[in-house]
Amino acid sequence: MGAEERRRWSSLVRQDTLDAVLGNLHDATLHGVAIIGPRGVGKTILSRRVEERIRPRTHVVRVFGTGSDTEVPYGAFSVLMARLGDHQPDSPAATLQWLVDLVKMEALGRPTVLVLDELPGIDTASMGVVMQLVLSDAAKLLVLARSASDLPDDLVWMVKDGLIATERVDVFTKGEVRTLLAKALKGAVAESVVSALYASSAGNPQVLQALVNEDLNTGALRQHGGVWVLAGPRLDGADTVLADLVESRMARLPESVRGGVEKLALLRRVPLSMAMRALGPEAVSELEERGLLTIRPGINGEASLAEPYLGETLRSRLTAKEKAQRFHEMSGVLEMEPDTMDTQQLLTFAAWVNDAGMVLKPEAALAAGEAALRYFEPQLALSCCAHIPHGHEREVQAAQIHGRAYFMLANYAMSVDALNAVAPDVLSALPLQEYASWAADLTSSLLWVPDGYSRIEELLADVEWRIQQASGDEDTTAALKLLMLARFEFQVHRGEFAEVAADLEAGSKDPRDREFRLNCSSLLALVLATTGREMDAVALSGAITAEAEEYDLAPRMGDWHLRALVLALTWTGQWRACESMIKDAVDYSSGRTQRRGGVMELALGLTYAYAGRGAAAADVLLVAAAQLEVRDTYNSLKLVYAALAFVFAQINDVPSARRYLAKAQETEPLTLWVNRSMAEFFELMALRWLDEPTAAAQLVANAEIDTAKGRFTTASMDLFGATTHGNNEQYRLLEETSLKRQGPMAAVSVALARAHRKGSAALALQAAEGAHDLELAAVESRCAVVALDLARNAGEARLAREAQHRLDLLMPQVPVLPVVPHHAAVPLTTRERQVAALAVRGMANREIASTIGVSIRTVEGHLYQVFAKMGITSRSELEQGMDW
Repeated sequence: MGAEERRRWSSLVRQDTLDAVLGNLHDATLHGVAIIGPRGVGKTILSRRVEERIRPRTHVVRVFGTGSDTEVPYGAFSVLMARLGDHQPDSPAATLQWLVDLVKMEALGRPTVLVLDELPGIDTASMGVVMQLVLSDAAKLLVLARSASDLPDDLVWMVKDGLIATERVDVFTKGEVRTLLAKALKGAVAESVVSALYASSAGNPQVLQALVNEDLNTGALRQHGGVWVLAGPRLDGADTVLADLVESRMARLPESVRGGVEKLALLRRVPLSMAMRALGPEAVSELEERGLLTIRPGINGEASLAEPYLGETLRSRLTAKEKAQRFHEMSGVLEMEPDTMDTQQLLTFAAWVNDAGMVLKPEAALAAGEAALRYFEPQLALSCCAHIPHGHEREVQAAQIHGRAYFMLANYAMSVDALNAVAPDVLSALPLQEYASWAADLTSSLLWVPDGYSRIEELLADVEWRIQQASGDEDTTAALKLLMLARFEFQVHRGEFAEVAADLEAGSKDPRDREFRLNCSSLLALVLATTGREMDAVALSGAITAEAEEYDLAPRMGDWHLRALVLALTWTGQWRACESMIKDAVDYSSGRTQRRGGVMELALGLTYAYAGRGAAAADVLLVAAAQLEVRDTYNSLKLVYAALAFVFAQINDVPSARRYLAKAQETEPLTLWVNRSMAEFFELMALRWLDEPTAAAQLVANAEIDTAKGRFTTASMDLFGATTHGNNEQYRLLEETSLKRQGPMAAVSVALARAHRKGSAALALQAAEGAHDLELAAVESRCAVVALDLARNAGEARLAREAQHRLDLLMPQVPVLPVVPHHAAVPLTTRERQVAALAVRGMANREIASTIGVSIRTVEGHLYQVFAKMGITSRSELEQGMDW
């Protein structure tokens, strides 16, 4: 990683800061500019970029401080002083003037910029030369410093007087890291990669580049399907650029400070009081003064290394013996009993013991494993449970933690295997509640593997039989609730919402068992979202989140209500709120994002797809697909392929639409009913856009099945998609079904259906306005087209003009309308609209044929039909005739 490569990375971002510095140097009212920022954020590289821009017309003199206080006269100008040789001026004033004259002479009449680096540490004599050049307007000053307090007093006053500007350069934000990675790697970058690298580097540009180089060299970071994803473990402890960077950093620290850094690296994040006891007050104070330690505000004031990469690298490079030694050094002053620790301390302790190759007591291992799962650290959970020997009385609990950890890693087969590994005789000897808990975990994993459904029926029947044989005590009641939750989850997974709704409603109101109530509520939220009670689902999800946070609970069914919230917001047309929520979740839950790469992008892509934002959806869904092909979380590949087929059809990329349609049809739909339903919806919508004649009829048939099952939300969406060229009977079904839904999109569907059935342009415009409020441009255009046709048929010129004006405004957002105004008795098909759109853009028949993947004769035939339906005879009339 040479200087040239660092400059290349730096040039990809901070263009605004570069322009600001250049502007300050060219400002006649200023004597210069100070770039302020902590070590390692790229101040020197930024100054080099400034030099490159100004050097052709400017004389640049780079002078260096020593990085510490110094008394060596003219030390910053040592290179120029060497030219004096034995002919030293006879006084300090003469030396100063000689240096000033030399700088002016070498400038050859050009403007001069002094670049002053490595502050503090400039001697008084050198500062005199600088001030003489600056105050005489012989030079502008570009000074680099870690803080304003590092500036010499003379410059501090010039800053205060407004004679020197300041530009702050800090660590990269997450958004800047995202932008930089995409440019540096020259391709799309998965959000999980952004989150991982941002967290490890803390936004430090130098560290970020080293991390990327290391991950590229080890193969942890690789390109899959055109998208950069994490496909392997990171920081393997090899001798790498990053390790060299850490080694160099540590070598500059005193021995006492190095020891404190190593201890804090092993402690990770602990209360300040614990850090004080382990390191000593003086060491903590010195680490903070050097910017190596950060303290989170709060009651306990948690302390940790300010730069996470230091801790990660040191933990990977310290030997087990060295870790154990540090452990013993601190064991006398730290409380190392798991019963006395909070969750974060327990995780720190467990990670340390694992790193040092020591052994955790089984009780502590289980507690740490549970905590690791809660903080979404599945690998740590697996390591903790490895301390529990086979045959131990807690063996089943360890198997359950193993199962949940593999589930988090989307390795559902391994999750089932871990739970099945418990011997039958061990299971038969379990207390009833523990057996029901094990069975509930196994049920959750079996939902996602081949033939899992068939095994669940037998498993739950066995639990029920054991409950029937029990005495009916508290243990029996707890086991019965676990059995109920397992059955509820099974039914929700299969889409049996009407069958399970009443039981979940009852469970969600249990006044005595908060955890059972929250679990039932989480499952109920998805039931509500799918059965037409979307706004109730949104409210319920918010209540679950608030109560779980208030009582510090992590319901085992917690993911269900989050899934419901995303779908309910999306299906009701509130895609902006959903977009904001997902992006906030990505920024807040970086660890979760890293582990579940692809799921967050899939959720965002589906939001855009339902909103008709084809291009935006395609960009995000391609990233999701690349990650899900590496780790298929929730068996989501079929859904992401189907959604890609639909959005590519929407934006008229026919070859891509057909390619992903084929992928979707080849992928086993081994996933929950909601995902299967969405996948089939997107497949049929893609086919409808591609003029498949049976697609609309299949959408109607699916809607009829869903209506009979009480799944009014999905039925309404199927009918909305099917009725682009629908008849009155289909619109009657759309109206009836949508009346059984909640939310603004239901109101749009009802208004549009009634507009068709009553021939009312005013109702169609009402639907268009509702879609406009939701920023659903494609839906709005469809409603406006209907309004235009109905107004023309009724001779309502004012409404026709209003509808046409709305369409004109929508054209930049909707390049291909989902339906076009009728100019004859027979409407244009989707394929005819696609051909006409390309012809209007000036494409020849051969180009059109190549673009949409058909023969030239087929294109000619489509154009013939377009001309006949529109009553025109040439391409020159086409654009005006299309009314777009």
